Amino acid sequence: MAYSTGTLAQGCFGKVYREKYDDTWAAVKKVPQHLISRKDLERECAVYNKARHPNIVKLLGDIKVKDAKWIIPLEFIFGEDLETTIFKSAKSKIQLTPTNRGKIIVGMCEGLLHLHSYDIVHQDLKPENIMVEHNTNRAVIIDLGLAKFFRRGLNSAVDMGNEAYSAPEVLQRHSQRDQRSDVWAMGKIIAELCARVRLHTPSVCPAKIQEVMAKQPYCQAVCRMVESNPNLRASMVGVIGDIKRALGSPGLLAPPQTHVRNRSASPGRRGASPGQRGTSPYNERQAHSPINKGGSPLGWERTPRPDIQFVHCGPRQPRSLSPQRIQAGGGGALELSKDMMKMGLFQDATHGLPRQLPTTGRVVVRCFEEKNGEVGSWAQKEVVMRDGKIVKYNNVTFNSS
Repeated sequence: MAYSTGTLAQGCFGKVYREKYDDTWAAVKKVPQHLISRKDLERECAVYNKARHPNIVKLLGDIKVKDAKWIIPLEFIFGEDLETTIFKSAKSKIQLTPTNRGKIIVGMCEGLLHLHSYDIVHQDLKPENIMVEHNTNRAVIIDLGLAKFFRRGLNSAVDMGNEAYSAPEVLQRHSQRDQRSDVWAMGKIIAELCARVRLHTPSVCPAKIQEVMAKQPYCQAVCRMVESNPNLRASMVGVIGDIKRALGSPGLLAPPQTHVRNRSASPGRRGASPGQRGTSPYNERQAHSPINKGGSPLGWERTPRPDIQFVHCGPRQPRSLSPQRIQAGGGGALELSKDMMKMGLFQDATHGLPRQLPTTGRVVVRCFEEKNGEVGSWAQKEVVMRDGKIVKYNNVTFNSS
């Protein structure tokens, strides 16, 4: 199929053209040099190089200067943006069957999960910045120009983004954009895709999602994603399993290059590096990030510190609490073992967390291991507190092998 050259998009920082690049079609972004600093350009390149994934647009080559413009060659997606798919059905070539819709949802969620695993915040998630490939229905997150690295309250870029997909805490100026605001935006996008209606941003909340999505299988996961309190809002790693299970299709449970296992109330850890203990989700890859390799070209700036999620990897469950040992005891031993089991799970759930847990809120524990420049494996523990009690405890592991 022949594609003519022409302008694909235009924004405040430049234009994107469809052009040939090394015998393949590319979306070539051209930005006047005076509109973007070298620091911002280097940050954008670092984001693209870190975020290699089938559901993230690829940088095809080196960025060059031509006619006083930065030339940025990006992967060309033979498809349409999600804005067209959802709201312009007359122009759309995507048939939104349950299977196709499910593949789009899983794809864009896997892409965002991958970004967050590298401490990358997109900042500008919206239907126009998600492409859907014709024939395959592969969802691809595009336009990482505003994306930033975010860890330990440090940003590699200023906060910018579309207010129509901004979380409540961002609109109210109580918080800067971080992974949690990305999750909120993705939740709104999924709701609009399922209901095929444009939602008024201030009205988006779990109750509104229940209203517009009714009995749809993704309803509960999206409700957790658009929780108004960012401390109670689910993370992408916390909902990806629910989203996949909602599809009810085994063929979609294992997207390319990603394998996530959600083990509720399981204290085990696999693939975690002992050397990565006691770090924050905002610095868990600090030893491998671009800022620690020969100096920082990214120009990190300190911004108000958000609520920090604590990161640690705890030990495995004590052998004395194994089911075999419980069964070995008599009546009294069984009751004692049940009490010990409760104590053991509580101790494991709180192991490595701060002594003063929040009365209500979510605490996340992570560790990871990187191999050959890619994330080989990582583990996350999630504890949700409500009225001084642990009401939820999840373990999730990731293994790329």
